[in-house]
Amino acid sequence: MAVAAVATPAAAGTVSGKLDLPPRPARGVADPKGFLERIENPYKPAGDVPVAPFLVVVLDGEAKPSAPPQVTWELAGESFLHPVIAAPAGAEISIKNTSKTARMLAAVEDGKLIPPGPINPGGPKSFRVTEVGKIYSVHDSEAPHLRGTIVVVATPFIAYVDDAGHFELPDVAPGDYKARVFYKDAWLDVEQAVTVPTKGKVDVTLKVLAFAPAAKK
Repeated sequence: MAVAAVATPAAAGTVSGKLDLPPRPARGVADPKGFLERIENPYKPAGDVPVAPFLVVVLDGEAKPSAPPQVTWELAGESFLHPVIAAPAGAEISIKNTSKTARMLAAVEDGKLIPPGPINPGGPKSFRVTEVGKIYSVHDSEAPHLRGTIVVVATPFIAYVDDAGHFELPDVAPGDYKARVFYKDAWLDVEQAVTVPTKGKVDVTLKVLAFAPAAKK
C-alpha cells in the first residue's frame, strides 16, 4: 500500500464512500503463453477478475499539500503490493523492495525517471514526480509479469478501495471537491461533486458504469 505523509489540517472532515461497480471484465488472453494452452481448473473454477488493486479514488480541489509528501511503494516477491498508485505532484516516491530478488525497474515513458541500477532486497530507491496528469508504466524488462502504474495528481487526498469497493479519506480539508476514479491506466468516466464540512463525515457513492476510460473532452 502506498502511504503519503501530509500535514493534517486544523479543521478537517472525513469522506467515506463506496464504488458501485459494474460486472467484472472478462479474463484476457494469457500473455505470454507457455508450452500449453491455458485451461480451466477442473477442481476449482477461476475466480472473478480482481479490480480493487487497480482502482484509486482522488478528491480534486483547491487544497494542496503543505510540503511535498513521500509515497512508499512496496515491491514484494513478484509484484507490487498495490499495482496502481496515485502520487501528488512534487511527491518523492520510494520503492521499497521487500523481496529476496534484486529488480531493474524503469518507466516506459521516461527512462530517466527512476535512477539506474538494481533495487536490492531490503533497499529502497527514490525519485520525484512533478507533472500533473502524467501516467508512468513501471516494469522490469527481465520479468514481464512485474508491472506497476503511477498517476500524478494535483491533490493530496488519495484513497484505495477494498474488495467490496469501500474507501475512506480522513483529515480532508473543508471545501468543495470532485471525486474521480482511476483504473489500471486511465481515468474512468466518473466525476461527482463532494462538499467536505469542517468536522464530521460525508458519505458518497460513486457509480462506475464501465471499466472503460473517460471520453476525452
